[in-house]
Amino acid sequence: MQKRYTIPKPPHGSQEWLDVRWQNEQFLKRITASIAAAIHGENSFVTPEDLAAELLAKTPPVPKEQNDAMLRGTLMEPVVAHMASLHLNVTITEPQDLYCYEEDGVRLMATMDGKDLSGNFYEIKTTNKRWDGKLPRSWYWQGVQQAICTDAPEIIWAIMDSTWQIHYHTQVVTSDERQQHIDAVRKFLGFIDMGMMPEGAVPTYDNASTIYPEGYENTVALSDDVYNTGGEKVSLTEVTEILHTAFPGHEWLAVAVDDAQWGQRLVVAVSGADHPSINEVSAVLSSALGDIAKAKQLLTFDQMPTIGIGKIDRAQISKRAQEDFNG
Repeated sequence: MQKRYTIPKPPHGSQEWLDVRWQNEQFLKRITASIAAAIHGENSFVTPEDLAAELLAKTPPVPKEQNDAMLRGTLMEPVVAHMASLHLNVTITEPQDLYCYEEDGVRLMATMDGKDLSGNFYEIKTTNKRWDGKLPRSWYWQGVQQAICTDAPEIIWAIMDSTWQIHYHTQVVTSDERQQHIDAVRKFLGFIDMGMMPEGAVPTYDNASTIYPEGYENTVALSDDVYNTGGEKVSLTEVTEILHTAFPGHEWLAVAVDDAQWGQRLVVAVSGADHPSINEVSAVLSSALGDIAKAKQLLTFDQMPTIGIGKIDRAQISKRAQEDFNG
């Protein structure tokens, strides 16, 4: 069942602002329009893993000092809104509510910079780049979510670019675009609601520190993510991420299995044809992390084994590693 509602807008950037954007009254996490592109892997500054880590954390984000881009927006966006009112001969005011949309497994929120007396919604942007007439993908998905939350057929953009000129762009959002975004959010939040990283996400050590600020290596939920040999420790997540970067086009997973000689040995699993050799894998890992990260075993799969929810089955890979090693 679809539900749209508004809540009073707290002071921008305050802790209360961050709290209501992070979760709803039922303590279920939601997606805000400004970060919506991360769901699709199309945000230049925030990865799906970054977003997931923020939502999986035990506490909401805290206020941060404004960077140059944020300060530019704070100072210039009211000016741009006023100039747009004059250019378009309309009265644009800033809505004092946050716009929310919910349906089964989907929770969205949008902040709007402006609304005129005819009910049209506006998004105000400043950029240090020249406007080329096309919305960047991160802005595009922001507009799609804003249209969903406000139930508006279109979003009007007023953009001041590096030439100090204001450009206008009307983004008409189709029903197919809305449904595509809703489906992607439902899938993403489905994992978050289960306390899991979304399918295909490869968290970094920083992501893990966001989720577990009390200590990454000492957290039971991440105990399987540490490779420990000879008293030295390596993050298996970091190993996996390095391999994804160095050898794209393959699915990778690093696991640690018990070893009589080493205490543990590093095992790397890969799926896909024409994969690199264990020597190539070890060369990349030792270059990035030192000799401790040399792989002792390489397992190959046509497709990675998974458990019912689509998550890679670490236990099955570890079992296969021991069986192959023992012959």
